Amino acid sequence: MGRRLHLPRLHIPLAIAKRLEWGRYVALAVLAGAALFLPRQGESLNELEPFKTAITVGFDRSWPFVAYAVALLAASAFYYKFFCRFICPLGAVMSLGGRLRRFDWLTRRVECGKPCQSCKAKCAYDAIEPTGEIRYDACFQCLDCVGIYHDDKRCPVLLYEKKGKVLTPKGVFNAGTGG
Repeated sequence: MGRRLHLPRLHIPLAIAKRLEWGRYVALAVLAGAALFLPRQGESLNELEPFKTAITVGFDRSWPFVAYAVALLAASAFYYKFFCRFICPLGAVMSLGGRLRRFDWLTRRVECGKPCQSCKAKCAYDAIEPTGEIRYDACFQCLDCVGIYHDDKRCPVLLYEKKGKVLTPKGVFNAGTGG
């Protein structure tokens, strides 16, 4: 809806976004603790999920629940997947896989991040660091960066290679000549 209304996309600085992402872990811990130690309260606390709270019942709820769901929808209209990235306990569980991984499964080139910022600029989840490294705990596995990485029409490194040039942190050079 935000795109159709041409609403501006807000950008939260990476350092702040990283701090806000801890909100989903707090939500997960509270819900897990309540489920174990306070089951009755846990049933109420699961109202954190806006789809259960208001959307699936057609907003036929008391005003605080509807206001909460509308606020999250509004936040998501300006900031991509706001709830999923900063509050969702399921997002926390899924991101644990990224935190506990043993290897980097998404390939990167030496040029990724230095100088190329194409994947970073196109990553809707802000899951790519300025250095080109992928923040797996923020990555939702949309695989857009993988598509760009292998596409010689969208990846600047491959575009330059096709033209016989090399993209380096110091600029573009003709392949084989060094300058």
